[in-house]
Amino acid sequence: MRAYPAKAVNLAFPWGAALGCLLLSHPFAVHAEPLTRGAAIARAMNQNPQVAAARAVVGQAEARQDQVEAARFPSVTLLLGTGPSLKADLVPGTAAKSRENTYGDVGWDDLTVSFAGDLQVIQPLYTFGKIGHRQQATAHEVAARQAQTDMTRAELAMTVAELYEGLLFARDAARFFQETDQWLSRSIESTQGELEAGSTTVSEQDLLRLKAAVAVIHLGLSQAEAAQRQATAGLVAYLNLDKSATIEPNEATLELLPTPDSPAHKLIDQAHQLRPELRALEHAGSAFEALAEAEQAGFMPDLFAAGFLFGGYTPGRDMVTTRYIQDPVNGFYPGVLVGARLQIDGLMPLRRADENRAKALELQYTREWAFAGMPAEVTKAYEDVRRAKQDADATAESVQSAKKWLVQASADQSIGLGDSRDVADAASAYVQLRVAHFDAKYRHNVALADLARATGTLVGPESPYYPNRPQE
Repeated sequence: MRAYPAKAVNLAFPWGAALGCLLLSHPFAVHAEPLTRGAAIARAMNQNPQVAAARAVVGQAEARQDQVEAARFPSVTLLLGTGPSLKADLVPGTAAKSRENTYGDVGWDDLTVSFAGDLQVIQPLYTFGKIGHRQQATAHEVAARQAQTDMTRAELAMTVAELYEGLLFARDAARFFQETDQWLSRSIESTQGELEAGSTTVSEQDLLRLKAAVAVIHLGLSQAEAAQRQATAGLVAYLNLDKSATIEPNEATLELLPTPDSPAHKLIDQAHQLRPELRALEHAGSAFEALAEAEQAGFMPDLFAAGFLFGGYTPGRDMVTTRYIQDPVNGFYPGVLVGARLQIDGLMPLRRADENRAKALELQYTREWAFAGMPAEVTKAYEDVRRAKQDADATAESVQSAKKWLVQASADQSIGLGDSRDVADAASAYVQLRVAHFDAKYRHNVALADLARATGTLVGPESPYYPNRPQE
């Protein structure tokens, strides 16, 4: 399941573009106690099936590593069988001469049952790197798969952070719209009463302006409540909870997280050291290089030691005792030897080695591009944090000014010194700035999560930029 970041929703009003609607489906979870940012990420790391699937891929790589290791141990072949055979008596005083003629008359009385077994044990001694290089390749594959698991966890944590911040944003916006709706409703009731009383300080146009403002507020409230439900469903899914779960954030409101004071160049160095993408590409490339060396070793023989024991027993058949003749159905023959085995399929080992080296080269260039692109990624997240912080600080001051303007305009309008246009303008400015302030705080916290992901610190040990551990 892919996560979608918060999308701006146009409410056909300038300030409406700040409300986020987080799109997601598939609810799956259950939660009752208050949830923090760090607890949400930690729970997703432990319970999300995507992480479990990534760990299973690591398990596959580890199994392949064990298979290569097993090639160093002896291979054992045991063959047991039984079947019909012929009776035979030796001529007295001879070592191998039989009284019966093989091609003479054979009757039912000449048949008996043979029991035979063949045991072979082969121990590799030296393979000129065929096993050793494959061991290196599987070790690098395990490391690469573990890094890919970290990549999956980082992507999952980023999605959970977006959903969690979006839930706080939508909840604060819904509260604000509810408060504004109550205030405007009281203003409408007051204006309506004055009109009915025949007051000349208000007009029908004043009442219509206020009702239009209430309609826009209702639209914003509806979208904020929908965003809450969508963000909750997303968290339920990504935390792998029961579908009937509800999410209750521990934070009372959406507040700015601490802004890092580290210089950008240190953040870039941190990314180059910690990003799992670089580790995955490096180990994957090394794995293909080792496989190429293993294929190249296909032109060399395999040295081995072998032991074997072949035996058979047939009732009614004399045992041959000469060392020059062996009876395959009545006798026991052990042996040991040291040998070499060489099998070359034309130039296939060389061509397979070339293929693996080409794959390693592809990953090397991909890693170089990732290394070169990370400074831009870190810088973008860093600047997003700074810009959002500046926006949040600026809108915080402007919200207070707009609120004072609204209070004064409302007071003037109530005593007949102003009209409803001033109140509507003040209310519009106040709503725009308040929602913009919510949006700036949301963007700031999400950018912090993105900065943590870009520097490779969003998962693993406690992140210095975005909470990824449950609070004590």
